[in-house]
Amino acid sequence: MDYVIESGRIFLGLVFLCSVIGKSRGSSFRAFRAAVAQFAPALRRRTMPVAIGVVTTEAVIVVALAVPATVAVGFGIAVLLLSAFTAGLVGVLRRGTRESCHCFGGGSSPVTPRHVVRNAILIAAALVGLLAPDGGDSAPAGLLLAAGVAVILAAVTVALDDLAELFATADARVPR
Repeated sequence: MDYVIESGRIFLGLVFLCSVIGKSRGSSFRAFRAAVAQFAPALRRRTMPVAIGVVTTEAVIVVALAVPATVAVGFGIAVLLLSAFTAGLVGVLRRGTRESCHCFGGGSSPVTPRHVVRNAILIAAALVGLLAPDGGDSAPAGLLLAAGVAVILAAVTVALDDLAELFATADARVPR
C-alpha cells in the first residue's frame, strides 16, 4: 500500500503545484478571481480573498504532501478543497451557464461533466491516501515506478482540456 500512498502524494502534489503556478500568474489570477464569482455567486463580493485563499490552500496542500509528517493533513485538506471545487462545477452545470474552467489558471474550455469526473478521481486518490494503512518501508524500484505513474497521471489531469479538444470530433469543435 505504500506505493499507492506515495503515488497519490506525488500525483496530487503535482496537480496542485500546477494549479498554484497556473493561477498565480497575473492575467490567469485575474481570470480565476472573476471565475470565483461565477462558480460561487454567494461569494461575488469577496472574490479577492477567496481567490487568494484558494491558491494559498493549494500551496499548503503541496507542502503538506511533500513533508512525511503532514501527508495525512495534505490528503484531508485536498478532499475538502476538491469537494468545494466539485460543488462549484456542479452548480455551473446545473445553471446551464458556459463558464470557463480556470482550474489550472488560464483556459477557455467551458465546464463540462468531465471536470466533475476529474475531480471525483482526484477526491478518490486523496481519500485512498488518507485512509490507506501505512505498510512500512518500500523498495526503491517500486517507489520509482509509483512516481512515474504519478507523473503521467498528473500530466494527463492537468492537460485534460487540451486532450479532450485534441480527440474531439470535428463537429464538436465548431462553435454553434
